Amino acid sequence: MIKFFRKIRQKLLKENKFKSYFFYALGEIILVVIGILIALQINNINENNKKDEIRETYYNQILQDLSKDHQYLKTEIKNLNVNIDLYKTYRANFAKQKNLKALVLSQLKLNYYYPYLKFNTNTIETLQSTGDIKLMPEKIRNKLIDLKNEQNVFISITSGNYDNFAKGLIEATKLGFTPNVILTQKEIGQKSIFKNLNVEANLDEIALIVNAAYNLKNITEIDQVRGFETMLNEINVLFNLINNKLKNPYPSIDRVIDQKIKLEKLLKDGKSIDEVIEIVKKQDKNNSIYTISENYINSLGYAYLNANQKEKAVKIFKLNIELYPKAWNTYDSYGESLLKIGDTLNAIKAYKKSLELNPKNEVAQKIILKLKS
Repeated sequence: MIKFFRKIRQKLLKENKFKSYFFYALGEIILVVIGILIALQINNINENNKKDEIRETYYNQILQDLSKDHQYLKTEIKNLNVNIDLYKTYRANFAKQKNLKALVLSQLKLNYYYPYLKFNTNTIETLQSTGDIKLMPEKIRNKLIDLKNEQNVFISITSGNYDNFAKGLIEATKLGFTPNVILTQKEIGQKSIFKNLNVEANLDEIALIVNAAYNLKNITEIDQVRGFETMLNEINVLFNLINNKLKNPYPSIDRVIDQKIKLEKLLKDGKSIDEVIEIVKKQDKNNSIYTISENYINSLGYAYLNANQKEKAVKIFKLNIELYPKAWNTYDSYGESLLKIGDTLNAIKAYKKSLELNPKNEVAQKIILKLKS
């Protein structure tokens, strides 16, 4: 192509067509410039595409972190509220205690559990350390940084308070306090070690130290619940912003880690087995927002069976045969659960159905023969 253009220029020079040569050379320069601009534009497009791909990867990683923190915070709020309620009961009965021994015994009912906070900040830390934080839109970037800073402050303050609480409990333990080991007054009187250590002589000091420690803990936990609820709102705002950038692939933040919501979540949220079963039945089996695969429900049934919650297991296995009436294994499991509750007649029917669907089910054959005999 270059030789072709050179020949044209040489021909114009030989023919003394200088004006034509000038315009031709100018046109050639313009073409070269246009070519360079197009190449630069293509390069810019490719660079932007690469940035978009990197940004999208970060978006998905951030959503994973946010979803984990969202679940973690909700769980911790529940745990903290249990502690706060225990402390409320303790304070309500504080003035009613007849003596120091009774007061210390009431302190033993308090829960010494406390969380050492750890948030999922790997992605934001990577963004900051690599400088890729600039790839984030300003609004998302600022909210990510603000959330991380808030989490760091929270970790610093609560860790200090919980350390002081732990030190208080250690001091009280040295004097004979036994956290989460509830002994009656009679038991304390009968145990010679308590008499030998003269624990009763320390009751006033124990009561003061433990009261101060749990008071600090309670204040910290109330602040934590408020802070965690604020964080949940901030996480939801970030989720909506980033999810929107990804064109909304997730219906909610709970669906980021697992596209399907597991039935255990409904149970943890206070739903009964019967309520969960009704919710599942109303779902479109082929487009359910919950995990209702045959294997998953079967596993859930066995979890109850192994925990000796037989009636609940029977209900779960029955749900599975209703959802998957052509699956031989669901009837096999249902039959096993019926045997556990002593319903032999219906167990035989379930095993027969399993055998009908799978004539090679030797386990069902043996159990049927055994039950009939």
